[in-house]
Amino acid sequence: MISAPARFPLRLTPLLLCLTLPLSSLAQDSNLLDWSPIEAVPEELQNDKCQICKGRYMDPLAGSSRGHALEEEDIEASATSAKMSASEILLSGGVILKQGDRVLQGDQATVDRMTNSGTLSGNIVIREPGVLLRGEHAEFSSDSGEAVVTGSQFVLHQQHIRGKAETLRRDGDGLIHIENGGLSYCPPDNNDWAISADNIELNLDTGVGTARGTKIKVKDTTIFYFPWMNFPLDDRRKTGFLWPEIGSDSKGGLNITAPFYLNLAANYDALYAPHYIEERGLNNELKLRYLGDYLGFWSLDGAFLGDDKRYQDEFPDESNHDRWIGAVKHNGLLQQRWRSRVDYSKASDGNYIKDLNGSSLDAKRQTALLQRGSMDYLGDDWLVQMEVQQFQSLADDIINDYKKLPQVSGQYRGLHDPFGIKPIAFAQYSYFDTDLNRVTGERIYGEVGMEYPMLWQQGFFTPRIKYRALTYQLEAGAVPLDDKRPLSGSALASLDGGLFFERATRIADKGLIQTLEPRLFYLYSEYDDQSNQPDFDTAELTFTYNQLFRETRFSGRDRLDDANQVSVGLTTRFIGDDNGQEYMSASIGQIFYFEDRNVRLRAIDPILDKSGSELAAELTVTPNSRTDIRGNIVWDPYSGNVNSGSIQTNYIADNRAVYNVGYTFRRPLGLLSAVQPITEQVTLSAYQPLWSNWSVFASVSYSIEAKTNIEDMFGVEYDSCCWTVRLLHLRYFDNIPGEFPDFSNPNLEREQSTQVQFIFKGMAGFGSRVTDILEEMIRGFKEREY
Repeated sequence: MISAPARFPLRLTPLLLCLTLPLSSLAQDSNLLDWSPIEAVPEELQNDKCQICKGRYMDPLAGSSRGHALEEEDIEASATSAKMSASEILLSGGVILKQGDRVLQGDQATVDRMTNSGTLSGNIVIREPGVLLRGEHAEFSSDSGEAVVTGSQFVLHQQHIRGKAETLRRDGDGLIHIENGGLSYCPPDNNDWAISADNIELNLDTGVGTARGTKIKVKDTTIFYFPWMNFPLDDRRKTGFLWPEIGSDSKGGLNITAPFYLNLAANYDALYAPHYIEERGLNNELKLRYLGDYLGFWSLDGAFLGDDKRYQDEFPDESNHDRWIGAVKHNGLLQQRWRSRVDYSKASDGNYIKDLNGSSLDAKRQTALLQRGSMDYLGDDWLVQMEVQQFQSLADDIINDYKKLPQVSGQYRGLHDPFGIKPIAFAQYSYFDTDLNRVTGERIYGEVGMEYPMLWQQGFFTPRIKYRALTYQLEAGAVPLDDKRPLSGSALASLDGGLFFERATRIADKGLIQTLEPRLFYLYSEYDDQSNQPDFDTAELTFTYNQLFRETRFSGRDRLDDANQVSVGLTTRFIGDDNGQEYMSASIGQIFYFEDRNVRLRAIDPILDKSGSELAAELTVTPNSRTDIRGNIVWDPYSGNVNSGSIQTNYIADNRAVYNVGYTFRRPLGLLSAVQPITEQVTLSAYQPLWSNWSVFASVSYSIEAKTNIEDMFGVEYDSCCWTVRLLHLRYFDNIPGEFPDFSNPNLEREQSTQVQFIFKGMAGFGSRVTDILEEMIRGFKEREY
């Protein structure tokens, strides 16, 4: 009997120290694999994964830390009996070998002291933090680093993976070879899915595993067979096939995508995705990415579909039925001074996005593709920007926007403390061109002035004065020009001030601080006739609460608006006195005009002669982390009409249920009121867990004036500890974003799409488009992280 641990100067091989991918068609005893039912798991460890799996792996060595490498530590051995000779040690009966936080147990152990090798047999248990290995027989050599374990079972606690192997061998190069092995993410008493292989090789240094003769089984039925495949052992990127996408829609029938990822280097990679579309053919999709210290981030996307069969049937008069798209995106920052950006996309035709981009409804409804590039210099006192920009129109009834070729801007941005004069200086040169027979030319805009910001704890006050100037050099289009060099200028002055009041209060026994924040904004801007100026990039802004405190009612630089007005706004907030969280914010305001506004976007537009603007209000309520209510309204006190409004409510329950209710209203104003109807829309969406792993989800956008759904989506989900499957069906109209379909059109048809998603827990899955659609249409839905 050995009463105290014996120490031997022998270094044990690190068996399965870093094994990160499990291994066979599995039937394993949960009691032997550290599995604890949820009733035995401490409440603080019952996370979402534990709840759905009804238990978890409990590692008895969790939290262990090493002061230094295991191989530098001696072995402590204990057993019921021991026999020792000059060359060999034989231990039997409750053998325990410890080396740091590595523990080996068995019925019998033999150690050859001359060769630093040995065997372990009978009820073998090998433990390290995060790893449990059981087997019947093991041979090891500390000098060569080789080890062989037969009849093994193992658990990787953190990865929630268990496996079996007929033989597990670690060679001298550190490679792990598994023969006739398998793995599963399922708990020990569940074999819903498993991966088995004739041979698996794990390279722990590169984080890559290679399997041969691989079968993916569901309920012991093989559903996929791969003669060869490789897979990641950790979160490092690796080359290989990704899970396929499978779906069907009215734009092309059955479609299947089989992506292949290429990890070319640490800072660049590629993704090739052949996309088969039943009614169209094979769409070859390619994505390249690069990240460098000097060149920044680059992404190149492209796709080509030769001789689209359905497109040929729909447009037989087209001479070329090849379909393609290309996109380049770039973001760079060099030496914290030079910032570069590129966002360029081009398609073979205006219908490509609708027909072949199934990632989201928003993508399908694009009306134009942006083609933009810019370079900025970020100086200490100046910001200099240069950009070129144009669009490719995707809608036949939308005129191409002007091209900026180029636009150069310079702005003074020196840092100034409060209670000091802050200079204002901005200049911009733009050249506008177009493919249509319209006016083109150069535009120069500039402004110069100063402001004096004053800030106190109780409020702020900022007087500002500046002069704005605008000049053109124009070339006539189809319509002759009376003046090819129009010039305009306008002085502007503003006073912006606000106060902050607060008081302590209590609501529902909750200590709160309520603020009251009145704000006044006076704006004066001279009038100058601009009826002979073109409109290159300018539009009148939609009135909202934020418009109260802007210096202009236009976007772009083609109009210098006239103003003599004061804006009055009032905001109140309720803030937790213990955590600083804002539980509610409400704002209301209006502009009062002292003079008519003569500057309009078009010369034929009437003068604005109302003495006041609409009344605008906003509301945000977040009583807790699960509830969010947001609303706004614009009401015209002179006509008594509500011109626009919306309210959106979002609630996320403890069981991951998500509920959304929304209402929007919009009344077309001006000339649009004669051609567009009032639009009212109700949106409802929900993700609702039911019982025994089942959930349903749906989203509906209902048009009140048309008395029909604009778009709807519904589906069902089964989610277990092992896998998730979702079936989704979507119906929609190809309407422009923000617009509603013309229901009086007899040719109006709904598009439809059906998508399937299957996720093997721990091994990813196919059908990520389903997740994209759910996150787009059900606000607050998030995919599980397990």
